[in-house]
This record gives sequence, structure tokens and C-alpha cells, in this order.
Amino acid sequence: MKRPIAISLSPNPQKDDVLLALKLLLSPIRWFDFRKTERLEKEFAKYFGNNYKALAVNSGRSALYLILKTLAVSGGEVALQALTCVAVPNSVLWLNAKPLYIDVDEGFNMDPNNLREKVSEKTKAIIVQHTFGMPADMDQLLKLARKGKIPVIEDCALSLGGKYKNKLLGTLGDVSFFSFGRDKVISSVFGGIILCRDSKLYEKLLEERDKLVYPGPGWVVQQLLHPILFSIILPLYNFGLGKLTIGKFLLFLLQKLGILSRAVYNEEKYGKRPKLFPTKMPGALAHLALNQLKKLESYNSHRKDIAKIYSKQLRKTSFKVPPIKQGSIWVRFPLLSDNALSIIECAKKKGVLLGDWYKDVVVPVADLSLVRYEKGSCPNAQKFAGRILNLPTYPTFSEDQAREVIRLIKACQSTKL
Repeated sequence: MKRPIAISLSPNPQKDDVLLALKLLLSPIRWFDFRKTERLEKEFAKYFGNNYKALAVNSGRSALYLILKTLAVSGGEVALQALTCVAVPNSVLWLNAKPLYIDVDEGFNMDPNNLREKVSEKTKAIIVQHTFGMPADMDQLLKLARKGKIPVIEDCALSLGGKYKNKLLGTLGDVSFFSFGRDKVISSVFGGIILCRDSKLYEKLLEERDKLVYPGPGWVVQQLLHPILFSIILPLYNFGLGKLTIGKFLLFLLQKLGILSRAVYNEEKYGKRPKLFPTKMPGALAHLALNQLKKLESYNSHRKDIAKIYSKQLRKTSFKVPPIKQGSIWVRFPLLSDNALSIIECAKKKGVLLGDWYKDVVVPVADLSLVRYEKGSCPNAQKFAGRILNLPTYPTFSEDQAREVIRLIKACQSTKL
């Protein structure tokens, strides 16, 4: 049976990842092997150069939370862009700080002009996100931050391996963090890492990280089952009659029973912090991350090739193609369309799952007031929200499938107009 085109349903794992997860599942002694986590930290830091050190935790939001805690942002404001994951403002709120939402530019990244207007002496940190793996305007953003002596945190959750003026993203700010979530650049289902060059800041971060406990064995089992079960679910996802397919039923049942975890916990949609965050990274997840880290360059090369196809074939259509910035790695390829959400639904009926980052200025959240977003404060982000269509670029997605997706979205667009 053919694996469906699915942008977020465990898109990265290949056969070697699935076999590794199975071996780890059957080897409980390796689940909390701290030596493997230390090895991941060393290998990851080595990728960026000899001057860097890395600290692994169980998720990207845990990494951001520890950074913000170490920078003592409580009681102040933290600048972050609109069009972001709820995990970012939540990490700010969990530390009794206020999210300061900055509007975005045409490349879906923080707008330096809007930052200049909103930043003040209350601003304790600036989180710069490289959306979809496209580098933000770091020269202008850093210039503003340095003028106010405000630390810059690079959010590289979507941009591992990307560059800005030939410098790796994550090396331009004061500290950075990365995510190894299920649909990120590389994946260990859950996982995150902090990258730091400043030795004093690193020691403070290390002290905070070492105070953490590990998540429980049940949670580790849940993550190890993820690539294994999806290797069964995905080939069966469209196998059945209409909406009633074996794969969809299995996915629903396994999530309902708590055997498969979700990327965002329900409490987070209401601004609450699950006890799981922050915790240490178990050795089992470090194993998975290391296995994908060695494939990083081939993954990103593939993504760039797919992005070239999209850019070339969609540039002269009714879809608005993003600015092609040098150094982008395209974890997803975004298009603007007034019919984005209806095209996503149209494609879904054909068994193709496209992406909707970002159908609102913060996702997923039950109500924007819960993350202290004031409507009207970021007009560009609100204009883009719900109009962004994400196309797949993941490692197992082929160039022929890219052309198939292009034909499909053109057909869906014509149907809806």
C-alpha cells in the first residue's frame, strides 16, 4: 500500500528510524542512558563549531522555558512575533512575564520596524523565529536589540541547518533553541536542545537543567511507539471506504487510548503548563535524534530541491510564492491564497494532508486572550492568518509527489473560485 502525502503525521521517519525505535522499545535499560544524551549534546554542538555547547531537554518549549528562566524575565515583557506556536507565548506566561507581540514582514518573520515601535525598557528578551526555515532579518533585529542591551533568543525550531549570510542560524543571537518534534527538521517525536556560546550563561543553564527530573517510563514508551505505529497507520490511512479508513480509525483509537501522544497537550491550548515541561531528555529519544542528525544535510538538500519545484511552477499562478531567501531550508513551503483553508479541505478529501500553519496568529489556542494577544496589534499577521497554505518537503516526499500536489492545489483553487 502507498504511503499517503501527509505533512504532519510523522513525516520524517525512514526504515532505519523505525527499526531503531523498535530496538529501543525492547531495551528498557537504554531508555534513560544519560551517556547517549551527552553524546547528542556534543555532536549537536560540534555541528556549530568548537565555541558552542548544547543542553538537551524533552522539548523545544522546555528549552525556551529554561532560557527565559535563566534570563530572569519574570515581571517584564518578552518580544515575540505573531504567527507562532502557542508553546512560545506559553513559556513566557508560565514565568509570569508578558508576551509583547510583534508584527511580521512579507516573509512571515518578525518585522524590525514594528519591533522598533514596540520595544521599551520593560523588554527583557527578544525571541526571533525563523519561520518555515526562512531566516529573519537578523542584521536589523540585532541592531535594535544591541541598542537596548536586550538579549536575543533565536527560535530555530523550524530552521536547523539554515543560514543567514552564510552563518548558521542559532549562532547569531545570544542563545538559541531547537525542537526535535515529530514534524520538525529532524525528529525524535519529542525533544529539544539549547545552543549557547557564552560560558557564564551556559553554566547557569546547566544548573537549571540539572535540577530537572526525567519524564516517566510510560511517556518514553509512548514516544518510541510513535514511529513504529505510524509505519503501520500511514500505509493504511486512505485504505477503506470514503472517510471510514483503517488508518484513520487506528489513529483515532490510539490517540484516544493515550497510546499515541499529541504534539500539543490540551492544557497548553488554555495557557496551562503540563507537569511534563520542562524535564530532561531521556537517552532513548537522544538515540532517535542522533540517528536523524547524521541525515540532516541530505534532508535539507532534499527540501531545497522540492522548494525549487514549487517556486518555479507556482510563481506565475494565483498563489503568492514566498520570497526566496538564501539560506532557507524550507521545513514546509508556504503559499498565500484567499482560499487556503478550503484548498486544504479539498485536498484532504482526495487523501492528501497539507498544512495550515498559521490559521491564526497563535496556534493552537482556545482563545487568543488566553495568550494575551490583543486583536489589531499585528495587522499583517492577522491578514496572513488563515491564508497560508503549507506544502510538504519532508524526506520521504518525492519530486513526483510535489508535482502531484501542484496539480491538486491548482484544481482545488479552480473549484473554489
